[in-house]
Amino acid sequence: MYWRQQANLDDAYDMSVKKEDKRVTCTCFVEGDMWSMKMKEIPSDCPNRRSCRYYIKSG
Repeated sequence: MYWRQQANLDDAYDMSVKKEDKRVTCTCFVEGDMWSMKMKEIPSDCPNRRSCRYYIKSG
């Protein structure tokens, strides 16, 4: 994975939000792009893989 995931602090300790619905901020190591998505929506591969000029498939 080429990005770092950080839990949204508003959701981290909110017991009314299900774990899969908690928001996460993802940051790309290579391009520096940031996007926010729910835990259940985090892809197994980079969502910008088709357009990133530095994308390298791992594994």
